[in-house]
Amino acid sequence: MHHLKEEQMLYQHYNDLIQISYQRGIPVFSQFAGLNDMELCFQALQSFYGNHWQEGKHAIFYGGYPEAERKVICFLPEETGCNIDYGAFPICCIRIVPANKKFSDNLNHRDYLGAVMNLGITRNQVGDILVKRGEEGSSLSGSAYLFCQKDKAGLLSEITRIRHTTVKACEVDFSETGWKPSFSEITGSVSSFRLDSILSLATKISRAQSLALIQAGSVFLNGRCCTENAKKLVAGDVFSVRGYGKFLFDKTNSLSKKGRYHIIVKQYI
Repeated sequence: MHHLKEEQMLYQHYNDLIQISYQRGIPVFSQFAGLNDMELCFQALQSFYGNHWQEGKHAIFYGGYPEAERKVICFLPEETGCNIDYGAFPICCIRIVPANKKFSDNLNHRDYLGAVMNLGITRNQVGDILVKRGEEGSSLSGSAYLFCQKDKAGLLSEITRIRHTTVKACEVDFSETGWKPSFSEITGSVSSFRLDSILSLATKISRAQSLALIQAGSVFLNGRCCTENAKKLVAGDVFSVRGYGKFLFDKTNSLSKKGRYHIIVKQYI
């Protein structure tokens, strides 16, 4: 397999963590991993255990809430089995709210992430950032919940200003986020349930452009990099496209007179 230098280093790092867990018989935690990082992790697990490695037996992935995209990986010793629950993960949740909503900017994901980076915290020390709008669609800033490594909680709690907005930050329980995904619906017709066809509809680009994205390794299906353009999707499949977002395929079986399938794709917002 061909990896760039940084990818080679991370791939070797995951190999090292797997070796430590296996040889010492202890669970070993990684830092937060994005989709590209997770793919390198899967490759490292497959290289060590073969095609029979199992989630829950050899590794557990968790990012603070069920639908998290960025996750911490817990590598497990094969002999002891799975004795780790999510509470053992070195993750905490920081809530950030404006001190005065009347005098706050409409902060977005990039604003919160920028404030974190300005503290000298690296991206792999931070998980997802859930941005909540003000009540009833207000243009005023709402709040944000940020998942991070536990040892960074104190530093993140010291954030007092983002852009021109004075904020308060504190550690809270995961359950406080109350996060539920929001979607915008995309409807249209496709000739088949192939990945390239549905991706083209979801992103509003040509089939040729969809194929290029798939072949470039820019498409992730249910968390795994997918380079098979003819892969058939089923209802409930989630795919992410670098630069275009994250989507949920909600299949419908109705056929047009021309033999095309009417489908719904939901884009995460």
